[in-house]
Amino acid sequence: MYRAALKSILSELVRKNRIIIFDDFTLKTHKTKVLMKKLNDMNFKNVLIVTAKLNKNLFLASRNLHNVDVCSSDKINPINLITFNKIILTIDAIKKIEEMLS
Repeated sequence: MYRAALKSILSELVRKNRIIIFDDFTLKTHKTKVLMKKLNDMNFKNVLIVTAKLNKNLFLASRNLHNVDVCSSDKINPINLITFNKIILTIDAIKKIEEMLS
């Protein structure tokens, strides 16, 4: 049931163009200002960032931002997916999610 819900939600997010795919989404520093600038440049206000492994700098930079969350691909859940307007997925995270849902 849980996997079916995730599949359904992910399909709907793709259909509504709410998923953005990056080769890699990391930061060289843990500064919130750097992440905020990167997201503002892309015009993302309310975003969930999903990576294959939790990136320490990305996590530290995002924890002070109200409308930004970071999680690893094994920690995604239906609530996170429907709460945020945009979902940023890395290619490695997509591969892990595919393995988890197959």
